[in-house]
This record gives sequence, C-alpha cells and structure tokens, in this order.
Amino acid sequence: MPPDTHETLTLPSPLRRVLPAARWERVTVGESGAGMWKSQRFVVKVQVRGGLQFPSTLQQERERLRYLSGRVPVPRVVGYEVEGGLEYLALTRVPGLDASHSDVLFHSDRLVNLLARALRELHALPLRECPFNMSLSVALARARARVAAGVVDESDFDGERQGCTAVSVFNELARTRPAREDLVITHGDACLPNFIVNGEFIDGLIDVGRAGIADRHADLALTHRSLIRNLNADSAEHFLDLYGREFVDPQKLAYYRLLDELF
Repeated sequence: MPPDTHETLTLPSPLRRVLPAARWERVTVGESGAGMWKSQRFVVKVQVRGGLQFPSTLQQERERLRYLSGRVPVPRVVGYEVEGGLEYLALTRVPGLDASHSDVLFHSDRLVNLLARALRELHALPLRECPFNMSLSVALARARARVAAGVVDESDFDGERQGCTAVSVFNELARTRPAREDLVITHGDACLPNFIVNGEFIDGLIDVGRAGIADRHADLALTHRSLIRNLNADSAEHFLDLYGREFVDPQKLAYYRLLDELF
C-alpha cells in the first residue's frame, strides 16, 4: 500500500481537471498492492513510483489497458500522472461485482463457465499483435530481482510453503523450469477479484499490469487456485474441464503457483 499519509485521496491537478468532483471510497479487495479509490463512475489507483515492491507499475498497467481495449472488456484509461513520487492511474469503473463477491459465488456453475470462457477468449488473441513479453525469461529475471531486493513477503506464502525462504522458492523455480512454454496472451494475475461480473457476462478484466505473452498456465494456475479458495476443489476442476483439459498440464499448474509466490 502507499504510505499511511495517503489514506485519503488527493489528486494531482491534471486529474482534478478531468475527473468530476466525487466522494471517493477506499477499496480494500484485491492484492495488487496499489492504493485504490472508487467513485460512482471512476476508479483511481495510487502507488509509489519505481522500485520492485510492486509486481508492476501503473504505467505498465496503462499501456496494457490501451492494448487490450477493443479486444477484451477492460476499463478505459482516463488519465495517468506522476506527482510527489507517486503514480496515479484514473480509470472508468466497470459496473458489476468482482468474482469473489458472495453474490457471484452463489451462482457457482455460471461463474465457472464465465471464467473459462473469458480466459479462452483472452488466450485466443493473436500473439503477433501483443508488444508485451511476460514469458519465463522475463518473469524469472523479475522474480530474481525481487528476491535480491528483499521485497518478497515470505509470510504470505501458501500454506505448504510456510517457513520457506524466497531464495529457496526461486532456486526451485530455476531447477524445475519447464522445457517449453505454451505461449498465449495472458492476464498475468487471473485471480477472482480481477474479473468483474455483471449479470450473465464478465464485463471487465482489471489489474492487468502483468498482462502479456506467457504460458497459458500462468493464468490457469491462479484461477484454479482462486476457485479452490473461494468455492471448492470440484469447482476448480470443473473450470479446467470447461477451459479444455487437452491444454492443461498439472505440473505446470504447480510451477506457476510457485512462481506467483514471488510476486
């Protein structure tokens, strides 16, 4: 999160000129690390500029939103500013509820089908049109840098890795790196809170700062894990059935869950 001194939202003047006066409410759902505020029509994200403490920058998110716009449903970028060592990204607010909301989870079969369909559509986008390389050569280099900088939160590791060090996790990733990657356009953080459901549709993919070309399992692993946490193992397995079992490698699911520990 941004420093405690930024618990209230103070916008840079260029954003105040393009955003209407509003009552801003702090958002606490999600794990992107950025501070987030919402009004009735807009969302503003704030985080410290630079460094490795965040998985991606808001400038990277802005670039990816512009690429994804018109290809899959994403918020529209309203403005981006840097002031006082902080990044500010203003977006339109996507109507609906995030997929981890209890009202969405109540219709579990519909949700699982929507998630499988959304990822199939995203993963079907042409690789040649995507300028963002998030393959293992990039992701592992970023993970190594985060480990070396000491910014990995080891207390947030999954239960089976509690007590492990970030160095030991990285060493395991290096030792077990898959021989080949099944490259597609990925979301990069495909957990339930990053899908916005509106009725019978997913109307928005959010927190796309790590979107780009990567193995499809980078998304499948996180959605599968998120469904286990929010629903149950049967729903998570049904999601893989609907996505297409012919594309699923259980060893890669485990590998990309492990990789996510360092982000």
